Amino acid sequence: MAVTTVAQFAEQLKRPTAALIEQLASAGVPKKSADDALTEADKERLLEFLRSAHGTAGTQRKKITLTRKSTSEIKQADASGKARTIQVEVRKKRVFVKRDEAATVEEQTAAEAAQEEALRQREAEAEREAESLRRQEEALAEERRQREAREQPPPEPRERRRRHEGTNPSIERH
Repeated sequence: MAVTTVAQFAEQLKRPTAALIEQLASAGVPKKSADDALTEADKERLLEFLRSAHGTAGTQRKKITLTRKSTSEIKQADASGKARTIQVEVRKKRVFVKRDEAATVEEQTAAEAAQEEALRQREAEAEREAESLRRQEEALAEERRQREAREQPPPEPRERRRRHEGTNPSIERH
């Protein structure tokens, strides 16, 4: 791993070396010259100090905005055949939002509870429909029995049947 000096770090941050040494001293990092080596722990300590000084200590950023700008040139011929160079600049801006873990867990539990409630409601509705269908089937079966009973010829008395058969009830056959 390459060793970073205070001067190199100041160059990366585009800040004067003296200002960086001053910030390091106020953060509690004992660096006196631009040639002193900086460790990752020193950088973290400086970062925490700066965050607390600016009032953002302990809170993480919830939104990060990335902006990107790219320029390109397009050569195009006009009507007379003369080539022209057109500069095109494209700017893109993208925002990433970090979701809260606690809010996500609460949303999941709320969603699960809503799903369970919907399932219970569907089950109750299915039971009501099944009961309704059962009652309709019973009513249809009863109606069918009554219709069949009406359509059956009434039973004839015994004497009439015997007369039709050609037998006399007083004479018995052996």
